[in-house]
Amino acid sequence: MALYAVILAGGSGTRFWPLSRANIPKQFLVLQGTTSLLQATVNRLSGLLPSEHIYVVTAAHQQAQTVTQLPQVPASNVLSEPVGRNTAAAIGLAAWHLRAQDPEAMLVVLPADHAIADSVAFCVSLQQAAHAAAQADVLMTLGVQPTYPATGYGYIQVGTSLGLTTVPRACQVTRFMEKPQRHVAETLLASGNYLWNCGIFVWRAATIIDELRTHMPELAQRLDAYLATLHKGASFDVLQEAYRQLPSCPIDIGVLEKSTRVGVLPVTWDWSDVGSWSALADLHPQDAAGNVAVGSHISRDTHNVVVYSPGRLVTTIGVSDLIIVQTDDVLLICAKDRDQEVRDMVQRLQQDGRTDVL
Repeated sequence: MALYAVILAGGSGTRFWPLSRANIPKQFLVLQGTTSLLQATVNRLSGLLPSEHIYVVTAAHQQAQTVTQLPQVPASNVLSEPVGRNTAAAIGLAAWHLRAQDPEAMLVVLPADHAIADSVAFCVSLQQAAHAAAQADVLMTLGVQPTYPATGYGYIQVGTSLGLTTVPRACQVTRFMEKPQRHVAETLLASGNYLWNCGIFVWRAATIIDELRTHMPELAQRLDAYLATLHKGASFDVLQEAYRQLPSCPIDIGVLEKSTRVGVLPVTWDWSDVGSWSALADLHPQDAAGNVAVGSHISRDTHNVVVYSPGRLVTTIGVSDLIIVQTDDVLLICAKDRDQEVRDMVQRLQQDGRTDVL
């Protein structure tokens, strides 16, 4: 059983505007240290598998930049989608490709833009999940132990044990629940029987292909047709139109919520999906007043403020629960509990034709 990583890196990350732009999507941002989120994801895998076993699925217009960011990964391992069609299509594309190379390929599927500090514990969990996926022939998910009633994450209900002596903590999945309202999240946390769905999966290429053919037959058929067109050397326009015909659906909804072959491995390491500007508090230390600053920030009577301004000094007096982001051409000021609405602002700017700041 050979282990391969499939990194999903085709997103735009509009919730990190104005730092994230059309030509600098979220996975290319440096939000901590000196490496981008994508580079940190690849580095995190270095103790688990060789770089030639790392594959990245990205958008066609981001392919060259992805190759440049990852010199240790063979350029041929960067698979491009002519147009984005969500995670089921991206995972299917990689699974079809890798099964053709290695019929016994075991895939670790993970986002390009998450933050996990403990790389050693992370790799151990992936190894355990791979053993469980191989022995039980199931689709394994990783479930993070929740620490507060988050409303921005999906949840996994833990069922009975899979009965694997080598991975005793591996269990069946009873159900998936999308992002709940606050009172529901509090109930889930109190039950002790739910985990955060962190969007990291481990499965055989052959198994996920079987499940895609069962639960998303149109996607499977159109992927077959697309790959046949690709191998004939069709033009980009033809490939783009063929790929556009694929159903656009998340893998969770398209397969995992329908399949009876899903397991979960509970994990306890710290994890963040770095889903909005508030997540900087997960990546950087806070001062005594709960403020987080990337760049220079001088404050007075300021509490629970996130500041990102590497190039200019920001001063605050008598404010709280704000996000302040300053780039060369844009200043964003946002209530901290409304940072998910940044992507709505991006849509407004698109409608107004403000491509100069997008």
